[in-house]
Amino acid sequence: MESIQNLINTMEQVGEEQCKECGRVYKLYKTPVGVAGGCKPCEDKKFKAKLNLPTVEDYRESKERNFILSFERVSTDLQKATVKSYKPVTDSQKEAKQAAIDFITQFDGKHSLALSGTPGLGKSHLAYAICKAIRKQGYKTLFIKSTDLLEKIRGTYSGNGLAEEDIFNMIYNLDLLALDDIGSEYVKKDEQGHESWASDVLYKVMDLRLEKSTICTTNYTESELEAKYGKNGVRITDRMMDMAKGIRLIGDSYRKKERF
Repeated sequence: MESIQNLINTMEQVGEEQCKECGRVYKLYKTPVGVAGGCKPCEDKKFKAKLNLPTVEDYRESKERNFILSFERVSTDLQKATVKSYKPVTDSQKEAKQAAIDFITQFDGKHSLALSGTPGLGKSHLAYAICKAIRKQGYKTLFIKSTDLLEKIRGTYSGNGLAEEDIFNMIYNLDLLALDDIGSEYVKKDEQGHESWASDVLYKVMDLRLEKSTICTTNYTESELEAKYGKNGVRITDRMMDMAKGIRLIGDSYRKKERF
């Protein structure tokens, strides 16, 4: 069977024409169905567009988002959480829900939110719900417990693949980081009784997130966190509250039930 090029070579060239899209000049040939010709680069481009193949940028974006989501581990009770499904009881919970709504509708990638209070008041619910809503808008977001983040970073010290700097670069480039349950982690204390390694890591994370939207949840008060993290305590809370709205939730735990 003759190749297309061989067939073209047997055709009579009858002229040239300039491509209206790119300006290139292409040849016109006499064919059994009339005079024909076309700009190969532009025709190839149209063909690729019809195939709807992912671009290099699409591939890079997909790879980055999958890398981010590989860090996310969400408990079953949170997976369906939305701001709408949050049922506030106390005034502080109502304030927190409204703050969540405002955060989503006015998201600018710079302002932050800090939710504190005793367990079971819906801090994680709201943090994850916000994270999901912002992600649906096309932003890069991550919800992660502080304990999980520290474990991921500690896991890089074995030298098997992922580097610590890969995680810090990812954290820096997020549009929104939701760091859940700050203070729940435990690391061996130093001579002064402070949790030095955890505080060093959390300080670096908070420093990377300066002027970048971050949601923090904790059972601790500001002064309790400062005492827990020693020399880094004030620096951590100072960065946590940078351009942030802080709300202390008060109320009874949603999880509290009569057990006997």
